[in-house]
Amino acid sequence: MTGAPLNWSPCTGCTCPNHNLPPHDFPPNRHTLTPNLAGLTSSNDPPSETEEATLRERIVSCDMEIRKFDTDEAQLTDFIADMKSRISLAEQKVDALRQERQAIRDAITQTKRLLNPVRRLPAEILLRIFHLTTVFPIPHSYSIEGDDEGWNFYPTENMLWTIERVCKQWNKVAVSFPELWSFINVIVTNDNFGDDARGIAYTRRLGLQLDRSKNHLLSLSIWNDVHRSSFTKLPTAIATILFSFSTRVKCLHLYLPADMFASMPSYHFSLPSTIDLCLFPTDVGVIDDYHGLDLFRCPSLRSLRIVDVLCPLHSFHLPWAQIHSFTSESAFYQDEPSGPVPSSAIRLMRSLVNVEECHFHRFGSESFDDDMTGEALPVVCSNLRTLSLSSWGQDNHEPLAQFADMIKLPALMSLQTACCSNYYWRETPETFTAIRNLLERSGPPHITILHFDRGQVLGDDFLHILRTCPSLEDIRLTDVDEGAVSDQTLLQLTLSADGALCVVPRLHTLHLSGNMSFSMQIFVDMVESRWILSHVQSPPVRRLSEVNLCRFHRAEDEKDEDEVERITVLSALDVYKTQGLNVTLTATV
Repeated sequence: MTGAPLNWSPCTGCTCPNHNLPPHDFPPNRHTLTPNLAGLTSSNDPPSETEEATLRERIVSCDMEIRKFDTDEAQLTDFIADMKSRISLAEQKVDALRQERQAIRDAITQTKRLLNPVRRLPAEILLRIFHLTTVFPIPHSYSIEGDDEGWNFYPTENMLWTIERVCKQWNKVAVSFPELWSFINVIVTNDNFGDDARGIAYTRRLGLQLDRSKNHLLSLSIWNDVHRSSFTKLPTAIATILFSFSTRVKCLHLYLPADMFASMPSYHFSLPSTIDLCLFPTDVGVIDDYHGLDLFRCPSLRSLRIVDVLCPLHSFHLPWAQIHSFTSESAFYQDEPSGPVPSSAIRLMRSLVNVEECHFHRFGSESFDDDMTGEALPVVCSNLRTLSLSSWGQDNHEPLAQFADMIKLPALMSLQTACCSNYYWRETPETFTAIRNLLERSGPPHITILHFDRGQVLGDDFLHILRTCPSLEDIRLTDVDEGAVSDQTLLQLTLSADGALCVVPRLHTLHLSGNMSFSMQIFVDMVESRWILSHVQSPPVRRLSEVNLCRFHRAEDEKDEDEVERITVLSALDVYKTQGLNVTLTATV
């Protein structure tokens, strides 16, 4: 809607009473009596004839003024009413203009949407965007809080079905890429696999997704929701899928109760293309009553994750010798053992003859362990390059030290250890000592990454590792107790101007946190030397590129003069930040 331009301004030159109000000048003393009449107000004398005539003229004049004011007031009241009407009309016009302005803005926004570059995105870019909406496998996490201890699952709807309904172009792209439809999460409930209309609809939806995946390899996760499912065996529809598409299943995650796992050998499944497998019994402890479950043939299996199983080697019959990557996880349960103890883990490692990467996340909380007398120890894993260990932590129970004492890893390149994940206990020095012995036992060192979190470390053990493992590049000792790093250790790490041989010449990352008692000045000198003097060393020394120091304080400690001095000394490293050194210096209670 358009109209004539509005060019309004106040009328200042017109004498029309509709635009220019007549002035009213009222002198303050104009109603004061003249001196010859003022005297009458202070006496009871009658006015003279002349004074009486003057007074009566004054009254008539005032009456005439009142009548004139009445007329002016009436006119001004009409004027005000007219102005209010005009103001109301102007406000309506303002509202109309604002609404039209917003409508124009909305039209501009809508028009710009038509020019949005998203409309011209190549199908390959849309495919990558759609991939970001794919949730696989079914998300889950563990909790150690009260009644919620154990694992929680968070099933989500398949976003691809939503994308498909948005527009014709996106539908075309989504349907035309089988890879998008190859990630399938199946939730077993009575409703989803019942015989009613809802169950039939869910099964058809699975069938449609499988059809759209064409011949692409499948990633399949199956979760039995114990709160909404009474199934004790695999639903027929799922068994049919595993039979019909067995040659295409590349990745398989099973979050099932032990009874369902126990029913699977009777199907004689064969999964020749499966390389990634997750076995997750959801009823903790029950699976340990089963022995040698031969779930399916999987001759291509390379990666295996097992959750909450005390002895995987006992419970499952799998091609252990061909696995290259193995992960064992467990949640914390007050009344149930959940993860492997060192003896079962070591026996498993003996079977994993070709494993290259191994993760034992949170060793079982039980202090009981089998007697391994008579078994050949240590177990040698010739191909293992990456090892990460963690434990829940329990008084008088040191599974990490026990495990490290029974293994030899000649090809080890990365060792990451996290102690006492429940934060109720701290690891004793024996664990880090066992790590030192493991590295020494494994022969000529190849290790480049060493991480150790939450525990006590003997300074001599750490210094010995620095002197005997020159290949180390990334060292992180976090949440360690006092004495782990001493002035002597820092001096060993400090480069000298004469180019003398130094320890760990490849070191580029150093993280330290905990109760630090070493001299801050010696620490600063060490960092400076590895930043400034690295180029003058022979053989060459790698420049330190990342330093993270976090010092722990007790809540009752106050900042004294010594602490202020420490902070001042550490601030000397700020100048190297501008030169590219990544320095993080913090303190925490």
